[in-house]
Amino acid sequence: MSRRSALLALPCAAFLLSACSSLAPAQAAASPADAILLGRLFDARAGLVIDHGVVVIAGERVLCAGERAACSWDATTPQHDYGDALLLPGLIDLHVHARPHYIGAFVPSGVTTIRDAGNTLDTLARLRATSGAPRLLATGPLLDGPVSVLTPQGPAPFDAETLGGQPAITLTSPADADTVIDALAEAGVDWIKLYEQLSPEVFDAALQAAARHGLPVMADLGTVLTRGLTGAQVDARHAAASGVTTLEHLGGVALAYERLGGDPDAETLDPALLDRIVADLAQSGVAVVPTAGNAAQFAAPDSLPRDDLPGAALVAADFSGYWSHLSRVLGEPEVHALARSDQRLLRAMLPRLLAAGVRIGAGSDLPAAPYMLAGPALHQELDALVANGLTPVQALQAATHVAADILGQADLGRLEAGARADVLVVAGDPLADIRATRRIEAVWTDGTRVDLAAAWTTVENALDAARAEAQAEVEAGSTDEG
Repeated sequence: MSRRSALLALPCAAFLLSACSSLAPAQAAASPADAILLGRLFDARAGLVIDHGVVVIAGERVLCAGERAACSWDATTPQHDYGDALLLPGLIDLHVHARPHYIGAFVPSGVTTIRDAGNTLDTLARLRATSGAPRLLATGPLLDGPVSVLTPQGPAPFDAETLGGQPAITLTSPADADTVIDALAEAGVDWIKLYEQLSPEVFDAALQAAARHGLPVMADLGTVLTRGLTGAQVDARHAAASGVTTLEHLGGVALAYERLGGDPDAETLDPALLDRIVADLAQSGVAVVPTAGNAAQFAAPDSLPRDDLPGAALVAADFSGYWSHLSRVLGEPEVHALARSDQRLLRAMLPRLLAAGVRIGAGSDLPAAPYMLAGPALHQELDALVANGLTPVQALQAATHVAADILGQADLGRLEAGARADVLVVAGDPLADIRATRRIEAVWTDGTRVDLAAAWTTVENALDAARAEAQAEVEAGSTDEG
């Protein structure tokens, strides 16, 4: 098995199975408030902490946030004094492949919004209908070329009659791109997801079709570890220049580096080539969702701490078999070498991207990598971002106001007048130690305090039900074979 084909043994399709601080003039609350949250306040835009902070909530919105002296409220309004705990905007995970049995694990982990990066429309409908689910923006099915790891049995052409059940759709021509994206727009997707093996002509046609519908585009163009150097035709520079909104996993960077004459597998990378790629990305305005946690776990499985994550003991058991299998594959020398190449590129690129002003967003890519815990994995991503050159403030911004800007959602990712009242309350100081985001004291979504114990009980019940359903299917299969 060659180095490049080794990864095809990985279960890549497994993940086919959401004011009154310096941000605005001080204003007194003009409407009756429903709740007052007191504590230290993280001003996500400024990257500063207000020691004597307050969030005044009315309904689903923030009436006022910032210094307590800048906001007013009625003395009879219920107050929640969190002392020295930090009030953060609800976190945003920009890259998830969610499933109903663990969708409930996001909110009690402080992740109040996710962007689903590839699912069937039918599954998305189930996710949105699940009580306790986070706010969800989604792409629907992935769009890829005819030689795709997502459709190993052959091309999966567009079928309007079965669109709801299609996890991936094959595009072979610009006309295909028009037809499929028209249908997805009509179905109400929030984003379009373009995958690794599209031809340049079809890729560009898909971008144009998405633009006609006002839909942003995310692109996974492959890495050294996946298929970014085997069959991929569109690199990061091309995608950025063509108008992609976000590049996932630094997808297409390895191919761009190779096309400029570099060797992505070399122990030492050429800084001039890296700088040229970064300059092109910065000029285009594209944002990057690097999934740094994925890169870390692929290169060294279980290297990111997880025992202190919310819900760790509850959720881990259901993924242990998958994690163990994936870790064995990643331990093969040829595959491990590929993962190390991606890790080197990530470490070299992230500081350069930040210095060039490229927006960096936080995304976990659940459940693609081993030992990324369903629900709270974004906290592992924050840890990995800091380990790869972001400051804790920059990492928090990547999961709050920068993530909201990437999504085009001006009322998310910040605590200021008019914003959604999504609040994460954590003990400790994540600006000094990013892992303090795991010390969750309270979560509020749309102005309502979450009963954390009840939320985790709901997750436990959903996992138990999924486990029982899977066992019943195994037993039914054994009976049929008998």
